[in-house]
Amino acid sequence: MGETVFNQTGIYIAYPTTSELKSIYRPKNYKTLVNDQHTKVGIAKDSFKSRSRGYYGNFDNEVEFIPIVIIDVKYLDQIEKLVLSEIKAEFSKVGRAREWFKTTNYKRITEIIFSTLKSTGIEHERIG
Repeated sequence: MGETVFNQTGIYIAYPTTSELKSIYRPKNYKTLVNDQHTKVGIAKDSFKSRSRGYYGNFDNEVEFIPIVIIDVKYLDQIEKLVLSEIKAEFSKVGRAREWFKTTNYKRITEIIFSTLKSTGIEHERIG
């Protein structure tokens, strides 16, 4: 994936690559713990590059960060709510975290993201 993509905004998935449970946000010692059995669905408002840095640091580089779709930043909050609602209907959340799910079915997560986007008619570019 080129540097150009990493400078864009949009939706991504991230998932730890280790079975060791780790806090979703160590600097504040969040109690919700995740490992390679969990998937995060999130939005990058600044850029995928800046958003990915937080994950690599938090998970000691034991994480995959995958941009899925490029979307104009002005639509991200609206899309995020719709996508998370659809995913929550199919997968359980992890603890109190609203964007982490108990699944490794990345293909299905991606399908939900794309079908939700298609139903909105909002312009986007598939990359994942």
